[in-house]
Amino acid sequence: MTAVREMTIGAEDLARIESRLTSVRQALDAKGVPSLLVSGEEDVRFLAGCFGHDTRVLVTSSRAVIISDRRYEEYLAPWQECGACEVAIFNRPGQLDHIASVLADEGLDTLGVQAAHLTLDAKASLESSLGAIELCPVHGLIATLRMRKSPDEIEAIERAIAVQTAALDATLQDLRIGMREGQVAARLIYEMRVRGAEGEAFEPIVASGPNASVIHHVPGRHPISPGVLLIDWGARVDGLCSDLTRTFFLGTPDDEMRRIYSVVAEAERAAIDACRAGTPTSEVDAAAREIIAAAGWGPQFAHSVGHGLGRDVHERPFLGRDGEATVLEPGMVVTIEPGIYIPGRGGVRIEDDILVTEDGPRVLSEALDSSLDAALRPVPEGDEAR
Repeated sequence: MTAVREMTIGAEDLARIESRLTSVRQALDAKGVPSLLVSGEEDVRFLAGCFGHDTRVLVTSSRAVIISDRRYEEYLAPWQECGACEVAIFNRPGQLDHIASVLADEGLDTLGVQAAHLTLDAKASLESSLGAIELCPVHGLIATLRMRKSPDEIEAIERAIAVQTAALDATLQDLRIGMREGQVAARLIYEMRVRGAEGEAFEPIVASGPNASVIHHVPGRHPISPGVLLIDWGARVDGLCSDLTRTFFLGTPDDEMRRIYSVVAEAERAAIDACRAGTPTSEVDAAAREIIAAAGWGPQFAHSVGHGLGRDVHERPFLGRDGEATVLEPGMVVTIEPGIYIPGRGGVRIEDDILVTEDGPRVLSEALDSSLDAALRPVPEGDEAR
């Protein structure tokens, strides 16, 4: 896997790394944990700005060490040269020995580990190499820091949205009846890549007809046919994701599907308006859910209204009626994506990406029309089945 950014560290990059390391150290101090081994790939990239499979960052009160292998030696040299972090290049057994050595040099007997990213095999290897050093599971520390986006992260999400919307326009221009769902998904990926995306934020969902009632349908050889067409897709730019859903009608929908679309659109507007600093996430979900329930389709809205968006396509905060409750803060970016799904007939989901600000919600994807008029499309002629 090649590196996904230029091998340079500028003054802004260095300041960002130092600021995030300080935040991690403060959070560790509050928990009474003297060190942390950061192993989640997106957490490593958030913290140190670098990318690499099996690359980790060891953080103590006075040191930050990027630990990787020879695949990334040249790529990581700028981090060492600019003093952003120490860089230690070893094979896997040597990496564990180096972690033990750093902890010994610091006089530490406890190592915090990311509970969400440590496998049982990795835990056993660490325990074998670290001897008497105690492993302390740390939950959600960096995930919490990642919830509020920096200006450069928000700008990257906006660029990802611009890439994916242009890719959708190009794909829809060549959409034809009879094309396979998988062909349309592949075209979306291609169009995002040629416009500068690192890749897709997730495998696109392209669901035609009855398949649109399957919330996370996997596109395959099913042909596009007149009726409902649901597309859920996203791009990744500079490590940040976008995530949008649009539902189209190829041809004229019946009265029930028109009504479903209108209710989902109304529910989305209500939930977007609720995305205000100081609002609990459960209230955002309730704003959409109450409208859908009042229209008689409450049981057909089977998922939460949205989730945090950033370096992972699904991250904190989660906007559901159950589970974790979070109060929205300025700088958070979330999706709003209510839906109604009728098994055997199809479904409607409309999703936008929202920035929480001091002055209220800002729709980052507002350039993409979600009105019923925009959803109505003529039946694209031609048989492209292959």
